Amino acid sequence: MRRTTLILDPGLYADLKKRAAHEGRTLTEVVERALRLGLAAQAPGRRPRVALPSYDLGPFLVPLAEEGDATERGEEETS
Repeated sequence: MRRTTLILDPGLYADLKKRAAHEGRTLTEVVERALRLGLAAQAPGRRPRVALPSYDLGPFLVPLAEEGDATERGEEETS
């Protein structure tokens, strides 16, 4: 484990000390857990699903069985 020095707001330091005493853990354990949770919350994950709108466009104008035929006819007309 590496040692480091943190400069903390006095109120934050007091809150960390209280939590450590309440949970029966060391200040180091409380700070380490808080840092791990904070980093995990910021880690890129899966993007949330987006609900895309859907619209009723009515019935097909070309029957599905003839779709390939309609495409071929369209290519012939533009040539």
